[in-house]
Amino acid sequence: MIVLAIVSDSCKKEPINSEIEGHWQLLEFTTKADNEVHSCERIYYSIQLWVVEVAEKQGSQGLTPFRGRYQYDEANNNITIRDMSTYATPENSRPAEVWELEPYGLNNVNTTFKVVESNGKYMTLESDYAILKFKKF
Repeated sequence: MIVLAIVSDSCKKEPINSEIEGHWQLLEFTTKADNEVHSCERIYYSIQLWVVEVAEKQGSQGLTPFRGRYQYDEANNNITIRDMSTYATPENSRPAEVWELEPYGLNNVNTTFKVVESNGKYMTLESDYAILKFKKF
């Protein structure tokens, strides 16, 4: 019985960084080119192990959700999101267009963010395009 408990406990997928991984609501993002603040409603990021998903949940914009790869670089305190695409069946999946990603604070299917703040409740990420502010939910 003890062996079973140890084995089952060791099979859990632990987050790479629990202050970054999880479910986040995008509150706003500021585009760096014009310093314009964009308020966000019902925009969510889900970051789990090696996958990131961005989606509008029950919002009024009708945005397409996207999924991509996520990587955390602890040495440089950076997050890289890449290969953003729809996640229908493989034959129907397609790469995201830049205009589709802009409401999520992204301007590329591959983006690197500096982690400015992450305390488990709030997170601020900065790319060459924008500064994104999140609240954990």
